[in-house]
Amino acid sequence: MEETTLEGLCGRRRPWFEVRHRGGTTHTRGTPHCHLGHRLDHGGRHGPDGVFAQWDWDGHRLVVRNDRYGIHPLFYACHGGMIRVSPSIFQVLDGDVPRTLDDTALAVFLRLGFFIGEATPFECVHVLPPGSTLTWQDGACSLERGDPSVPAPDPPVASFDEAVERYIALFRQAIARRPPPEAGFTLPISGGRDSRHILFELLTQGHPPAGTVTVQSRPPSANEDLRIARILAAELGLENVQIAMPRDYFAASRKDIELTQLCGSGHTWLLPVAAWLQAHGVQTLYDGLAGSVLSGGFQVNEEKLALARAGHTRKLATRLLRENGLQPFLSQALRPPMDRRLDEAPAMEAVAAELERHVDAPHPLMSFIFWNRTRRGISLIPFSILGSVETVYCPYLDHDLFDFLFHLDAGYSMGNALHDEALRRGYPQYAHLPFEDPAAPKAPMSAESAHYRRAVRGFLAEFARHPGRLGSRMVRSERILAMLTRDLLRPRCPRTWYLQPALYLLELEACLEAD
Repeated sequence: MEETTLEGLCGRRRPWFEVRHRGGTTHTRGTPHCHLGHRLDHGGRHGPDGVFAQWDWDGHRLVVRNDRYGIHPLFYACHGGMIRVSPSIFQVLDGDVPRTLDDTALAVFLRLGFFIGEATPFECVHVLPPGSTLTWQDGACSLERGDPSVPAPDPPVASFDEAVERYIALFRQAIARRPPPEAGFTLPISGGRDSRHILFELLTQGHPPAGTVTVQSRPPSANEDLRIARILAAELGLENVQIAMPRDYFAASRKDIELTQLCGSGHTWLLPVAAWLQAHGVQTLYDGLAGSVLSGGFQVNEEKLALARAGHTRKLATRLLRENGLQPFLSQALRPPMDRRLDEAPAMEAVAAELERHVDAPHPLMSFIFWNRTRRGISLIPFSILGSVETVYCPYLDHDLFDFLFHLDAGYSMGNALHDEALRRGYPQYAHLPFEDPAAPKAPMSAESAHYRRAVRGFLAEFARHPGRLGSRMVRSERILAMLTRDLLRPRCPRTWYLQPALYLLELEACLEAD
């Protein structure tokens, strides 16, 4: 199993541009023209397909645009006659931008694990809305938002069988619109459905990958991804590189916060893949972004679906905000007045208001998840963590395929029924290949204890190196120290679930103090 190092990964070395109007004169700094991601112009009704963000300065006017979904992260701040734009929030903050926290947005993030809408931790910094055009001229900003409507397929789907057949055909078209370059491509694969669907269709169309990569999961995972990837690679005659998980979970969590631009967490598992791709100069890959959301019923159950269909947005907001169980930790760990500023009540109102925007969607819960969790949280994997890769194709976001899946009956996708049947019918020659086994035995407790005990030692060492953090104005450092000490001294050290939110708040505080 290959080992990687995370030192070369950086979330700050990204392009940026600033233009300022002062005293009748315009001053600029940075990169005046920048096109990120990829555009596909195949004449669709929604304009250019693909995932992209761009800005252009013509000497008088700055125009910033992005893709239909706003998938590619792009941050901007307009303040005091100045605009600063970048795919890195740190580059935006390096300008003359107030670092005042957006308390409600932060209260939502700490409970959901992702921001909603266009919010960031800072009042003055936003992400560009989906399909929008932002224009700056002579010190004034104007924003033209994109059309959020998703047209229904014509003709409508009449049955589950028809849904499966059209899914197969539209996915085939999505891959055909995204052929790999002659130089080849790499495909990350797992034990799930999204990467498998991409792999099977690429092979069907005569495009075998130059290689596949799979990363080891941290304990107590059974590492079914590694087992299934070996089976797939052997069956299909492909090379599969298996990459070890980050040894230092604490250091990986800090790097994750940086690479996700203070807007995500929980992606530490992918960092070794990012390091491997960067070290090997990989410039093209395929990603299954949104596949499990659009066709697998991800994060949807009957209870939440019923609340969404009935329009009980406040009840559903409460359910979503409390799923992670972090409220007791926040109540104990936040220092006054931060505990009052980041109270659950405003977060609940904000999430309920966002849910209201989706109540008329064919599948309101899936719509909320896609436009928020997928767009604001999971998209940070292919377009921030894997930022060294020039082109990341996301076939599930093909406009025609997306419109079709968005309007399907929610019951079709529950429990992966739709996706499983599409794979079985579309690729019968591979139907015998197994999926991950949810009942596979987990890693031994000794491996889990060793992994998280190293993280505890890393966090304690951080306090020793930076004793000023013991006086944090955001978190009760003494409470965090007590939890770390308790877990270090236990015979068995369980998963340190509090490490990521505590570290996030300390890193955010360091960013504020750097102003």
